Amino acid sequence: MSKAVATGTVSDSVPVTAEPEVKTSRGPRHNDIIMASIEVFSRTNYEKATTAMLAREAGVAEGTLYKYFSSKKELFLECCRYVETLLLERYRVIYEESGNQPVEYLKEVAHSYLDFVKENPSMRRFLAFILNNAFDEDFRGELEGFIRLNVEATMNMIEKAKAQGVLSDKIDARSAAWMFVGGYFTLIMMTEIGAEEALDHQYLENFLESILNINR
Repeated sequence: MSKAVATGTVSDSVPVTAEPEVKTSRGPRHNDIIMASIEVFSRTNYEKATTAMLAREAGVAEGTLYKYFSSKKELFLECCRYVETLLLERYRVIYEESGNQPVEYLKEVAHSYLDFVKENPSMRRFLAFILNNAFDEDFRGELEGFIRLNVEATMNMIEKAKAQGVLSDKIDARSAAWMFVGGYFTLIMMTEIGAEEALDHQYLENFLESILNINR
């Protein structure tokens, strides 16, 4: 699990956040800077985004930026953790409602992620940037921790569904979990290249049925 994301687990290793949002105790402008920086990073690249640009977008002096973050990379990684925490909180709420219905839970998580992608284009592009820059050791470490956390949680829910007889016991839970979580980034890629069917909930439903062998 990524040490960057403050997470816990509930009974089936479904990730939950320790706080409903990124903490603001580090100062009143902390989250403002993060949100503004996500906007900047999403429309340029990491190398071209200067601290002066990031500070200007946030409406603060460049020196103020360094009071909150030790470097541009630390700010970028905090942006990653912010987006991850938003997603994990959505999943936690779904688990509270559907945790005992694993297939329904997985469907609702997938549809919630699709809504997140549609509602937050800047964060969607930011996630795409992280994926395309996994050659950086720190970026890769953050991404890997988040993905593995989700894969393990998804695998446990699939195993629970198999035990309940809802899914076929022939399904390989780990392979299906990797396909499920990999679909997060496939969705982003399809959206970024203009494949609009990726934004259709029925398309997503068909994708889930193919992975989980539902109704077959």
